[in-house]
Amino acid sequence: MGASKTSSSSTRKHFATLEPRIKNISQATIQKKWKPLPTTSQDKIRQLLLNIKSKRSGSAARIPPISRARTSKSKTAIKEEEYEKIVEEIADKLVSRLPRMPFPPTPASTSLDDTPFDLSNTLHRVSSLQSQLTTNIQSAHLLRRQIKREQRALKQDRAELTALERGLKSSSELRRKKERGLHPIARQLDTNEDDGVGVDQIERINTIAGISKSAGQPDPGSLTSPNSDEDADLEPLLNQLRSHLLSMQNNVAGMKPVLAAVDETKMALDLFAARKLDPETLRRLHSVQGS
Repeated sequence: MGASKTSSSSTRKHFATLEPRIKNISQATIQKKWKPLPTTSQDKIRQLLLNIKSKRSGSAARIPPISRARTSKSKTAIKEEEYEKIVEEIADKLVSRLPRMPFPPTPASTSLDDTPFDLSNTLHRVSSLQSQLTTNIQSAHLLRRQIKREQRALKQDRAELTALERGLKSSSELRRKKERGLHPIARQLDTNEDDGVGVDQIERINTIAGISKSAGQPDPGSLTSPNSDEDADLEPLLNQLRSHLLSMQNNVAGMKPVLAAVDETKMALDLFAARKLDPETLRRLHSVQGS
């Protein structure tokens, strides 16, 4: 008994069932709003009822054999005859009452469609929709995979960007440490060159110091000033300052390619370390450079 109950309950859960619903409608609403069906619908319903009646009582009905005409009928045969009579009576009543039976009105949005139901077209439509659904599911799966791949690439790019920013920060700190030991004039020249105005600044300093642009010799016209007669004692100091500035300029000009090559090498090493080393190794490397 327990097994049968569990099997019946599982069967009920497996198949979809319709729950009966009762809606009470007043007689006034039925008399006011409900109307008989159109003639075409009545003809179709009448034809269905007549077909049911003819199948039960017409040529397709069961004809008992002659040899068993006088024998007693079984209970099943009696029940079938009673069932056939009930069906015929109900069909006759429905056919006679159909023109006067009221039906609820159809919604205004739904149009009356008298075309017969085509199962083949419906199945074809269902198969086409299923194929479209399969295609859309596969496309969504591919898009999700592409999104994940792009997210991984974005994560790698962000890691490289973070490593490059750390390398830039460390190189800037190292450059500032190197600039601390430079002469103030050389530091100012280097800063102005980085800003793009170094050439004009050098020319201005050379003009003030009396250094010519071409040969690096003091400009004869610049050796004398309006107050040169009064400041004749300062002329040896000015000449010494000009020679000192000229030697500094020559020394710095010779080291510029070396410094540029060092910076390029530093950037290449930082880029290589950012791509090949893990974050922990990079952190330790930057800490060693900072110390």
